[in-house]
Amino acid sequence: MKKTAARKRVLRTPKQARSRRTREKVLNAAISCFEELGYDETNTAEIARRAHIAVGSLYGYFKDKREILLELLDGTIRQIAEYTIRELEPEAWKGRSHKANIRRVIDALFHTRHFNPGMQRILWERYFKDPQFHEAVTDIEARVRGALVHLLSVLKSDGHLRIRDVDTAAFVVYTAIEWTASRLILSESEVAIDDAVAATSDMVGRFLLK
Repeated sequence: MKKTAARKRVLRTPKQARSRRTREKVLNAAISCFEELGYDETNTAEIARRAHIAVGSLYGYFKDKREILLELLDGTIRQIAEYTIRELEPEAWKGRSHKANIRRVIDALFHTRHFNPGMQRILWERYFKDPQFHEAVTDIEARVRGALVHLLSVLKSDGHLRIRDVDTAAFVVYTAIEWTASRLILSESEVAIDDAVAATSDMVGRFLLK
């Protein structure tokens, strides 16, 4: 009996690993399709073809292309949010001037726009069309703004900020950075990203710091 149980455990592992690889192939194929063809022109047959699997096999992992896109975009925005939240930890601001920290955080935020830029463009497109995408983005934004409120509260209590209302300041700063960074990707602006970082850092520093 023990040998049989052990043999079953060994057999499950390759199957699970194979399933994970197949799922990853589907997601990678979907990225290729969405970025090349656009969401509306992509269908599950083309995704399956590029993943080198049968359409029926694809439906064993995802019920439709919308579910695939939701998973891809969830991963993209969470990657950006988690990176951003780490940069906003008060402990991470110790040992450098606040101007230097502001520049470092904004530089990091702007460069996160290179995380799957094609997917980020699709995210903004679906944001205005699909309530579920809108809700997912709103939830992530709330987490990031919460981290920013916490950081500004700590800095204000230490006497480093000139602002009175931390919540309003967090909203204004987040919106200014988010919109500017997104425009750099969405409009393929001719403005150099480093120049945009410098200008935005100067603007935010003047607004926040004494």
